[in-house]
Amino acid sequence: MAKGITGLSDNELLAVANQMATVLAANPSNYGTTAPDVTAFQAFIDGFESELAAQAAALAASKAATVNKENARTTVETQMRSFRDTGKLTAKDSEMAALGLPASSDPSPNATIPTAAVNTSERLRHTLSWSDAAAPVGSKKRPRGAMGAEIWVKIDGPPPGSEKDCTYLALDSATPYLAEYESADAGKTAHYMLRWRMRDGATGAFGETVSATITG
Repeated sequence: MAKGITGLSDNELLAVANQMATVLAANPSNYGTTAPDVTAFQAFIDGFESELAAQAAALAASKAATVNKENARTTVETQMRSFRDTGKLTAKDSEMAALGLPASSDPSPNATIPTAAVNTSERLRHTLSWSDAAAPVGSKKRPRGAMGAEIWVKIDGPPPGSEKDCTYLALDSATPYLAEYESADAGKTAHYMLRWRMRDGATGAFGETVSATITG
């Protein structure tokens, strides 16, 4: 269905208006108008184009301002959490309450270490389910402040001594994670190491290494 004038976007309207002005200017009398009327019409078009450019600049500035505001907020939040966490070590409950911090409604546990289990039922696939060691059984919640679980793997041989013996697989924000392998890996053992990565870039300690055979 053809668009009416009101159905055109701003840029589409501008393009059509400029096309009309060009055609009208060439033969105004053919369209029952005059050259001065067409000149005035072009002035209206130029004004609209100017306002459209101003709006685009304002929107871009607004987006940039929003990004700057969010970055500044993150910095303040990080400092607030730092004061809160260090204060808990020495301050009384009444003194902590005086800070005015809201009570957290997030039932997520404080960061400890992730625990993982591997499902090997599919050929050349491992499905890793992970959770926080301090979370209730069956909970899929990440610890407070965690972006997700870093997943590292070592294929074949003895279990890794550290992540330096492994290959980085992914930062997984939601359990489970699917690891897929080539047929050449069938029968080999995959050793997985997981740790939490926090929103500020910090990483936690690795949980217990989990090993499973790659089904061929």
